[in-house]
Amino acid sequence: MAWILAFHVFSVILWMGTLLVVSSFLGLVADEVGVSKERFLVAARRLMILSANGGALATVGFGVWLILLDPAVIRQGWLHVKLALVFVIVAMHVRLYWRIRRLQLEPSAASRSEFAMVHGFLSLLLLGILFLVFVRPLA
Repeated sequence: MAWILAFHVFSVILWMGTLLVVSSFLGLVADEVGVSKERFLVAARRLMILSANGGALATVGFGVWLILLDPAVIRQGWLHVKLALVFVIVAMHVRLYWRIRRLQLEPSAASRSEFAMVHGFLSLLLLGILFLVFVRPLA
């Protein structure tokens, strides 16, 4: 079970790290012009497709595996809240991907403040999940 947990944590780091990097990266798009703006968007989309999607799938897969190994955990309130927060992160992941696609059509629509808020919100969600996992206030 320890190695599954290690892969789950690694996947979370890959997924969330990529989302945080991409959101920071996209905040820079507003200051760029021409070809460099397009390159930022292509790089962000590639990161989402390769790292973020892979990290998300692995995170969910290993998380489900951990629950199957200890089904009693599903009755604990902290896990319900954690799963709700994970669902919000998945929704933000999808929104960020679609936002990149729209920016490729209209790169001038990028704003630093939008992606700073996305970055901050993702950070708060991750902090909330870490709090729930380590403190388990609703056990």
